[in-house]
Amino acid sequence: MNPSLVQIDEALSELSLYISKRQLLILRSTVSPGTTNYVQSYLNDLGKIKVGVNFFLAFCPERIAEGKSLTELSEIPQIVGGVDRFSTQKAAEFFANLGIEVNRTDAISAELAKLFTNMYRYINFAIANEFMILAGNYNRDIYKIVDLVNRNYKRGGLALPGLTGGPCLFKDGFFLIGDVPFADLIATSWKINESIPLFLINKVRRRRKLEGKKAVILGLAFKAEIDDIRESLAFKVKKALERERAKVFLHDPYVLGYQNNIENTLKDADFIFLATNHAFYRKLDISNVKKLVSKNCVVCDVWNVFKTNKIIFTIKSLESHLSKRQQVGLGDIFEAKWRDV
Repeated sequence: MNPSLVQIDEALSELSLYISKRQLLILRSTVSPGTTNYVQSYLNDLGKIKVGVNFFLAFCPERIAEGKSLTELSEIPQIVGGVDRFSTQKAAEFFANLGIEVNRTDAISAELAKLFTNMYRYINFAIANEFMILAGNYNRDIYKIVDLVNRNYKRGGLALPGLTGGPCLFKDGFFLIGDVPFADLIATSWKINESIPLFLINKVRRRRKLEGKKAVILGLAFKAEIDDIRESLAFKVKKALERERAKVFLHDPYVLGYQNNIENTLKDADFIFLATNHAFYRKLDISNVKKLVSKNCVVCDVWNVFKTNKIIFTIKSLESHLSKRQQVGLGDIFEAKWRDV
């Protein structure tokens, strides 16, 4: 909650050897408000240039989604916030020459815009996860309820529940609330999202002993179809299972070192936790999975990859979930009654 600028200092120290007049320096990474002005002061202290006079500095945040850079770079407007109007102009011209639409502002507004964007998404995910818990308390299907809210309703937009991690959403809120004593919404959203893995593991362990059991975590990246594991909640799941003395096995089709044979990984599994909603897992042959795992295997599928509209269920019930028409809006998403175990 008290951002360190050590990495900024180190980068600027190395860069200082190459600083010269008429250059344009653009910051792209998400930073705490005021960082671009800090960089301006640092550069001016070098004595070689004067920002806004013969050197130009702007914050132009990265807005593309990981794994979609080539597609989105030309589609998404670029926010350009210079520390002065000349820097804003130079940075705007740079992106305009690439054929990118430009939205001009000042540096601090640009920094806040990036942080607000990320936290708006993070808070929405927290609401979705809290609604998942509330729906479960009433033995109702969160996936059906979200569909009821959103279908053909122009003021819908409710997100589905899931694990919310990654290096950006995890930390960015603390850039905003470090010096504000009453910013409870952002802090609470962090608490909700970070607690979901432990909440789900607790739901399982209250009804099933995990000690000595083979537990498989499917998906390690912090979101689907990428290989980035930074701040992924899959590893919080791993730690929780290890505390229960389970034998933990990991798999991810994109992450080096974990692209092992899926059938070997699932063989004799007692518990499966779907941590990332990769398309790879959606294509699994459910009948084959059922043959591979132990007969009393429990599945935690917060992403609804298997389309059962249940978050925790037994493998025995999986095929029946897929073959039977579900009663609209009803059903215990945590499958409290495991009559088949």
